[in-house]
Amino acid sequence: MAKKKQKSSLSKSKAQSGNQTRSKTPAPSSSTLLPALFTLAAVFAAVWAWFLIGVHYDAVDQANAVGSAANGATSFFVCGEGEACSQVLADEAAELFGVIPVSIPAIPMFGLLALLGLGVLRGRFDRDRLASLAVFCGSLGLAFGAYLLSIMLLHYGPCRFCLIMDAGTLAVFLLGGALHSGGILGALKSVGGLFGRVKTPGPEMALAPLVLIATIAIHGMTTPSESQPTELTTSSSPANTAASENAAGAVDSGKDNAATIRPADSEAISGSTEAPEATTRRVVLQAERKDIPIDASVPMKGPKDAAVTLVLFEDFQCPYCKKLSGNIEQLLEDPEIAKDTRVAYMHFPMHKSCNAADLKKSMHKFACSSAAASVCAQEQGRFWEMHDLLFRNNHRLRSGNLKGYAKDLNLDVDKWVSCMRNPATLEKVKRDSEIGASIGVRGTPSFFVNGAMLVGAQPVPAIKAAIEAVKEGREGQVRLDVEIAGEQIGDLSGAAPTVTLDGPDGPFTIDAFEASVVDGKAVSQPGVVPARSVTWYEAKAACEAAGKRLCTEAEWLRACSGENPIDEDGDGIYSRDILQGRQQSYGEHYRDGVCADSRKRDDGLALLTGNHPACVSPEGVYDLEGVTKEWIGATPDQAAVKGGSSKSGQSARCAYYKDSDAPDSRAETTGFRCCSGGDPDAGTAPDAFAGGKVGDTIMDFNVPLHGGGSIGTDRLRGKPMIITFWATWCDPCKKELPALAEQYRKHKAAGLEVVAVNVDSDPSRIAPFLEKMPLPFPVAVDTEKDLMNRFQSRRGGVPLTFWVQADGTIRQRSTGFDPNKKREFAESVTALLP
Repeated sequence: MAKKKQKSSLSKSKAQSGNQTRSKTPAPSSSTLLPALFTLAAVFAAVWAWFLIGVHYDAVDQANAVGSAANGATSFFVCGEGEACSQVLADEAAELFGVIPVSIPAIPMFGLLALLGLGVLRGRFDRDRLASLAVFCGSLGLAFGAYLLSIMLLHYGPCRFCLIMDAGTLAVFLLGGALHSGGILGALKSVGGLFGRVKTPGPEMALAPLVLIATIAIHGMTTPSESQPTELTTSSSPANTAASENAAGAVDSGKDNAATIRPADSEAISGSTEAPEATTRRVVLQAERKDIPIDASVPMKGPKDAAVTLVLFEDFQCPYCKKLSGNIEQLLEDPEIAKDTRVAYMHFPMHKSCNAADLKKSMHKFACSSAAASVCAQEQGRFWEMHDLLFRNNHRLRSGNLKGYAKDLNLDVDKWVSCMRNPATLEKVKRDSEIGASIGVRGTPSFFVNGAMLVGAQPVPAIKAAIEAVKEGREGQVRLDVEIAGEQIGDLSGAAPTVTLDGPDGPFTIDAFEASVVDGKAVSQPGVVPARSVTWYEAKAACEAAGKRLCTEAEWLRACSGENPIDEDGDGIYSRDILQGRQQSYGEHYRDGVCADSRKRDDGLALLTGNHPACVSPEGVYDLEGVTKEWIGATPDQAAVKGGSSKSGQSARCAYYKDSDAPDSRAETTGFRCCSGGDPDAGTAPDAFAGGKVGDTIMDFNVPLHGGGSIGTDRLRGKPMIITFWATWCDPCKKELPALAEQYRKHKAAGLEVVAVNVDSDPSRIAPFLEKMPLPFPVAVDTEKDLMNRFQSRRGGVPLTFWVQADGTIRQRSTGFDPNKKREFAESVTALLP
């Protein structure tokens, strides 16, 4: 009986096994069509995602070439006759972490689905399991596609290449769901248990690591190569040697840190030193010409009987409008163009409160008030003067600034203020935007050449060609292939290596060229590879080895703008005040191709000192913008970078200033030049904020804690610490504090300490705030700002954060918080840790 039962059991087991095998075997022919279609859709999606990588880099290059993501491109594969694809694909939303094209992770994801589709066709993988995975992956792709679609519709218009990717993703989602025995709804219901099959793990478990590893590998293969920085070695400590590979890796404060920088070998001058050939840009004037009503309320300049009228729809806070404004000014320098062209300005502020168009999002905080300021200046006959001031200072458009500009123009300020308060003022702005919306304006800058629409900060040759085509009376759609000159490269071997100027603290001498380094000494000479990836300490040591010093901010600005700067608010920083003199070292308006500030990836051009003859101040100082950003500052707490590098685009300018980088950090885009003479210490007290500045050993302090007790250096000494001053009403503080909490939890075991010092005048606000946002680190109270004022707080804004190494040296000081730069934030934390 036992044998009989065993035999019966064995037969039953075999039968069950056979049933399981048959359930996974696909039915003949009719059941293979759907898996085949799914596999083809997944292959197409993976291939198209690969194709989009190149399209993305083309779009970024085209945007950089003209300094604006709003401009079109010459390549069909970017945008053909339209412009939306170029705009969308050059937008930062098209990159993960600001680096990786968003299509890269889709390649391994859809590739895996295609392989599993083949597995189903061959009977080696379960259809239901693939359906669940396909619906899960498709949902991720569609969700991100919807996000990009919102970017398109809000700002640019549809991008056909993106829509094709969305269509491929949708096909994978629908065909994958249809594979499930319960249909798409069944597949959706089964997604929840997809990754819970611990007993029977499958390919879905490999999805995340596969996508991560493949993304890194593909990004490494497809990223366009860039020229390498000058090689650096340091003689001080292992920490500094490690820092040459990681900008945030240095932990040495840099005191007594003499750097030895090897000169570059001749092979380092890679790429062509010849002037690049001109490129061709396609400009399309549509056949339809819009009839734009222009009455006496519209400010105009130029001949009343001009053959051509340019109607501009702009926003004073829009950086690309500023660029277009400069291009039009350059255009009108041509007398043949100026005599037949008039310019009309109409408002299209990118803010919902004063734009009659159906804006989905307000882009510019001060767009309405600055538009109103120009309308009120127009009432007193000074529109164009205010126009120029607003664009020149479009980083300073607060109400106090606007009133200051009214005073600068000698307007009747009381009348101007009354106009600003009058609701009718913004009604004029809204009427302009309503006209713009009715003729197809969706964003700024947009402009019309005798009714033919163009979009973006078009370069001067493109605008000129459009004007000439209109003057010739061409009808229908007009396609223009416009030649755009590349960088203006030339030989400057005979130029003087230094220039002497009258500075704010007496005569001083500045190097005419960015520094290269020979035997540890800074050298000013043209035609060589500049020193790059240099810390402030290394730059200071190289200048001193040459018998010079780093330039002060005021000296650097004097060399760039042509006038001595004024520290209006007394915070010790000149670059954030109203700029005196020129905006660019070579003139008032940004010009394409003058400097090396809009380099394309893989352009084959060598990046050398002094080989741009037009990128020079009238006094003879070269490349103050465009090759590398330059370290300035006589002491670590004054360390900052100025100018702009080969990757800065139109942000390269005299007023560019960044002081949030630690003096011992390094970046490929950062170099320096030297100064001598003058009095860099004039007007500064050597003991000001002692123990509260970058480079100092932190002062002894003790501050009361919220809830009782106190905390100070007696408890914190010997540990890396972050001290942040914050307030309950401060929106950036509400974003920085959670980021600090995340880093604190992550690195608490390594000894990291964080102290959040509240500076509210009413400390009773702290408890309700902490109920909503509990913090894992101590919260101190500094109601009178006694402790904050002992640190170098400058303007006193919050959040104000000091990053202190374990040896007590203040490594870095930062103000504000940018949630889009969490990686840099995390690197600043890591740099403090032993």
